[in-house]
Amino acid sequence: MADGTFYSDRAGQAKERISEDISERAWAGLTTLIRQRINDGSLARAFPKYDCPDDRTGHSTITGTDEEMFLDALRAHVPQLSEPSAGTDTEKRGVMELIDFVSPGPASPTNPLDPHKVPDTVAALDVVDFVALHIDQPSSSSFHGWGFAHTHYFFNASADPLFSGGLTPGQAQFQHDIDLLFARNGIAFTLGNDLQVRRLGPPEARPLIPDFKPRTGDQQLDTKLDNAMTRFLSRDLADRRDALEKLWDAFERLKTLELGGGPAKKSSASQLIIRAASGSESFRELLDTEFKALTSIGNKFTIRHHEHDQDEPPTEAAIDYLFLRLASLIALVLRNTGRMVG
Repeated sequence: MADGTFYSDRAGQAKERISEDISERAWAGLTTLIRQRINDGSLARAFPKYDCPDDRTGHSTITGTDEEMFLDALRAHVPQLSEPSAGTDTEKRGVMELIDFVSPGPASPTNPLDPHKVPDTVAALDVVDFVALHIDQPSSSSFHGWGFAHTHYFFNASADPLFSGGLTPGQAQFQHDIDLLFARNGIAFTLGNDLQVRRLGPPEARPLIPDFKPRTGDQQLDTKLDNAMTRFLSRDLADRRDALEKLWDAFERLKTLELGGGPAKKSSASQLIIRAASGSESFRELLDTEFKALTSIGNKFTIRHHEHDQDEPPTEAAIDYLFLRLASLIALVLRNTGRMVG
């Protein structure tokens, strides 16, 4: 994490990480980080360049990153980077006519790492995923002056970044640098230990998420809860809508933990609330009211059912609010009844 790296962080003036958009400034910083990895050989294992004049086999000594190979692969895996920018048909025709006039013939491919051409946030984060997948810091390097001044890069054969269990030093450094960049720009994403970008979620969710480890004794319920939390951290809105549905499904199953389903479901929910209230009648009444309110919300909005007379949650913020309201209740109930790890 980036805490304490800059004076403003240490002085309690760090920028709050609430933005879920990659700004022009952040994209420029991101492309700079990737350019550094191209230049320092950290992408040379996956995209090797062999141009040492003393290399008789031609493919035994890596001298750097084949940038063209890397960019071609990046365009293929994140095709949105090469899509034409938005504009009217007239504007696009005008641009193409100007290109043909100035430089007839096939157009050169666009630079997917143009720091001034900011892609949408999903594409930008896909770029981070792609680079993280292929990062591997050279284990050693040496200068070679034969023919022309260049560097030879060497990689530890037993530490293939695509198959090793832990992070290599290069991956760990890239993870740190990405998180620092995102933190300094107030971006609510991070690069996890699985080298995939994930959403941090709204600030009020962050204390809850790491400790949300249900162990209810009901494997199906635990799976529903774990899947809901995983999808809630997705950067895809459709996944977060699905997370909301899964959490409400889990809530209905949660009510059966004490006495089972069927006719006993109502009594089971009551027993669960009594146990979770820890002997306080006032708190039992509060939990009972909250159980009923959230059950009603699940029926009123398109969460448990999708009929014409039900309402959609109006915004992404509303989805987050509803998810966190129910997740907080479930976490409390599981902890108070001994069904949460930790």
